[in-house]
Amino acid sequence: MSRNIRVDVAVVGDGLIGMSTALHLRRRYLSVAVIGGTTQGRASTAAAGMLTPACEYDPWMPQEFYELLREGLDYYPPFLSAFGFTPESVGFRSTDFTLLDLVERPDSLQSRTEWMDKYGIENRWLSPAEVCDAEPHLSPRTFRGAIRIKDEAVVNPRALLQAMTEWASAEECPVLVGGLTGVDDEHGRLRLTTGEGDTVIADQVVIAAGSWSGQVGRAFGLDIPVCPVKGQIVRLAGPPGLLRSVAFMPSGGCGSIVSRSPGEYIVGTSEEYLRPETDNTAGVVGTILSRLCAVVPEAAEWRIEEMWSGFRPMTSDELPILARADDPRIVVATGHHRNGVLLTAVTGRLVAALIDDEAPGLSLDRFRYGRPLRPHTRFATKY
Repeated sequence: MSRNIRVDVAVVGDGLIGMSTALHLRRRYLSVAVIGGTTQGRASTAAAGMLTPACEYDPWMPQEFYELLREGLDYYPPFLSAFGFTPESVGFRSTDFTLLDLVERPDSLQSRTEWMDKYGIENRWLSPAEVCDAEPHLSPRTFRGAIRIKDEAVVNPRALLQAMTEWASAEECPVLVGGLTGVDDEHGRLRLTTGEGDTVIADQVVIAAGSWSGQVGRAFGLDIPVCPVKGQIVRLAGPPGLLRSVAFMPSGGCGSIVSRSPGEYIVGTSEEYLRPETDNTAGVVGTILSRLCAVVPEAAEWRIEEMWSGFRPMTSDELPILARADDPRIVVATGHHRNGVLLTAVTGRLVAALIDDEAPGLSLDRFRYGRPLRPHTRFATKY
């Protein structure tokens, strides 16, 4: 039977960003309904779960973005505590990252230590021999050295999303299925209709639909320029304890090797701009596994447990959109690209502040809706 619900805020999107937003709004005693869409291909359950500002930031990006990433990491422990999530229940733990300077790259990564020092990131350049001492199961034939980055973190995105969804249910925050199919004005409020025939009437709306935010935005008459970037990931089973840190490789088809739990290794991910399908392809998976086996030779004997793909929402300047839209009743929270998991908690906090017309505590001007976006060749695809 269809439902008619009146709330203070409707959140369109039931992935990590949408659910974090809903939780933070409920903590402010606002009534909230969440409208979910397709789960196939969404980034929230596809990501490896790395929380690493140092590896994800590039010096050409504005400093405000690094500050946002850093706050994203720092806010995780108080976020988990505030909502009663134990670190163990969501797979959150602090860990070092080893940023490998692969020999296949034409230029060295060693210069990255300069801006890391500038931003106060605890790091150290390791020679090949020092890398082998720190990570004895990595092949020295594949790297020139590495940057060892201290005290970043990982989380299990699937477990985190499940925990947030259960919390929302317990706090009488309905999560409606069927996707958004219609939008109308009703005496200054917004009437949203779902594919299941439910109706939500809300004072304000948050669009947090990931790679589908552009489609959702059009229903509200908004232009939200996000491009879905496909990533493929493989989960393998091998002997526990082979890696003492997360191996991060910023090139090629295998960007990271994460030990999610003892004996469980998450490997990936690709960045593809030409395939909107959620399938796994032999060429990409083969590249991921080839890189893995070159860097960790013992991985040739690991058992493949699962493989999947998802779509990251990316703007052409690779920065998120965190702002009110032209319609002041609507807040947009999307475009997180590779950093949706890292920015999950802090985005919910920032959006809740925007909804309540409070100062967010961070400069969000670089992430405003409608900002000029530089041309991007990746948009010359069939997306």
